[in-house]
Amino acid sequence: MAKLSEEFKNPDFVLLKVASKEKEKDVIKYKKEHNFSTPILIEDDAAVANAYGVWSRPQTFFINREGKIIGRALKELDWTRKNVKDLIEYLLKEKK
Repeated sequence: MAKLSEEFKNPDFVLLKVASKEKEKDVIKYKKEHNFSTPILIEDDAAVANAYGVWSRPQTFFINREGKIIGRALKELDWTRKNVKDLIEYLLKEKK
């Protein structure tokens, strides 16, 4: 994800990982162990997860500026694959 974030330096593209019901110390440890630079939202009450209907992990959401889900993946993605990058480029162009 970090490589993808660097590749798509675009104000309309933001990667954010959400950790629901995780302890802050565990999230910090995870970030250090995996050299993870993308921001992580830590939420105690799972409000974001509940708002978007997250029922399993991992899940990926593509959300527009209005908060509407415009894409969703129900499994881990290989962020380096061409088809994933093509999808992101398409969604960024569709916005205009």
